[in-house]
Amino acid sequence: MPRVINARRTTRRMREAAKANGSAEPKEAVRPRMRVVWFYHKHTGLFHGRNLMTDDPALIGPNTPPEHVAIEGHHFDPVSQRVDVASGEIVDRQPPQPSADHQWDTTIRRWQLKPEVVAKEDERRNALERIRYLELKALRSLREHALGQAAAIDRLKSIDGEINELRAILGM
Repeated sequence: MPRVINARRTTRRMREAAKANGSAEPKEAVRPRMRVVWFYHKHTGLFHGRNLMTDDPALIGPNTPPEHVAIEGHHFDPVSQRVDVASGEIVDRQPPQPSADHQWDTTIRRWQLKPEVVAKEDERRNALERIRYLELKALRSLREHALGQAAAIDRLKSIDGEINELRAILGM
């Protein structure tokens, strides 16, 4: 069975041996510091879609996109922040409005669909789902009508009436 060496004991033994020999205590290796580096356009200050995490500063230059500048930091929001090129400070930014159906939400700093637009989309989605359900339900009534059952035609008319009401909601 291989012998397992306890790293703490080895370190303590190394220190004791160093003291006994009169030499200085062994120094621990310094770990390189991890950095998060973002890139922004040197003229507009807009953040690039990519960032870099590295412990080697020599890798920052080769990974910097053309026409961009590297800036170190962890908590940048490329959608709602940019760099003020003149001062180098991070400033808030409001991207262009995607459509007239959107409004700016200051809490999350994003464009959101207006509540009335969301409600209209929900109503449309629910109407389409109900039409799909009714059309599947009509298959049984069609089979019964084909077999000569008299009540099947009334069920088909009822289903068709409800589908027509839902189509009016959809604007069809």
